Amino acid sequence: MRFAPALALALGLAVMRGAAQQDTILTNGRNLQIPINHGLPDKPLGFTFCRLRYQNTRRARKTGWGDDYPQADYNFLVRLSELTKTTISRWNNGDPGFANVTATDPDLFRCPFLRMQNAANYDFTPEEATHMHDYLLKGGFLWIDDNWDPDFQYIRPNLMRILPGAQIVDLPVEHPLFSILYRVDPLPHIPALGSWQRHRQTSEIGPSTVHYYGVFDENHDERLLVLVSMNSDVSDSWEREGDNRDYFETFAGKGYALGVDVALYVMTH
Repeated sequence: MRFAPALALALGLAVMRGAAQQDTILTNGRNLQIPINHGLPDKPLGFTFCRLRYQNTRRARKTGWGDDYPQADYNFLVRLSELTKTTISRWNNGDPGFANVTATDPDLFRCPFLRMQNAANYDFTPEEATHMHDYLLKGGFLWIDDNWDPDFQYIRPNLMRILPGAQIVDLPVEHPLFSILYRVDPLPHIPALGSWQRHRQTSEIGPSTVHYYGVFDENHDERLLVLVSMNSDVSDSWEREGDNRDYFETFAGKGYALGVDVALYVMTH
C-alpha cells in the first residue's frame, strides 16, 4: 500500500489513542531560539529526540537552530510512539523526551538520533568537527533538515571537515530507507506552512528539485551517518500539523512517513 492513505488512517486512529493517553499535538509554531529544557530526559525509557543547538555564524536560512522548535520535536515523538511500537523517553512533567545539545556537550554521545535545522547558518569549529566525527563513528546519526538551494555550498564543506573523504550519495527513492515501514514515493518535497499559504507550491524558492543526500559508514555500507534534506522542510509538516487543515492533509502524512522511516532505519542499521 502506498503510504498516503495508510498514514491518513493511522494518524486519525493515533489522534483518538493520543487523546486517551493525554498526549496532545502542539500548535502555533514559535521557532523558539531559547531552550525550554536542559540535559537529557528524566525518564530515559526509550527513544530520545535530540536537536543540535548552535550560535549562528551567518544568517543564510531563516532563524537558526530553533526553527520549528519545540513543536516539531514534541509532535514527532508523540506520533512515533503512536504509529510504531517504539517506547519514548519522558520528562518528569510528562512531556515526550525531546532534548537539545551542543556539538561539545558530553550528552551528545547519549543521543543516537540528532537533528540540525538550517545548517547553512553555521560553520563547525575544529573542536566541534572532531567531536561530531567521533560521535558519528561511534554510532551516532545526524539529520540536517530544512535546506534549500544554495545552502549546500555551506553544508558540504562542513561535512567534509567532520568526515574527511566522505562520499555523499544522492539517495534514490528505491533505497530501503524509504520503505522500511511506509513506502515513501515520491520523495517528499515539503515547504514551510507560511510559504505554502502564499504560493501553494511545494518549493520555497521557486522551481527546485528535492534531494535526500546520505553519508554511510565506509565499513558498514548500510549504516547511515548523515542525512541531508535539500529543498524540503520536513519538520514543518510535524510542527504545523494542527495549524492548517489543508496543509495537514497535503504534507503531514508525507512528513511523518519519512520521519518514522528514518528513525526506524537508523535505529536498526
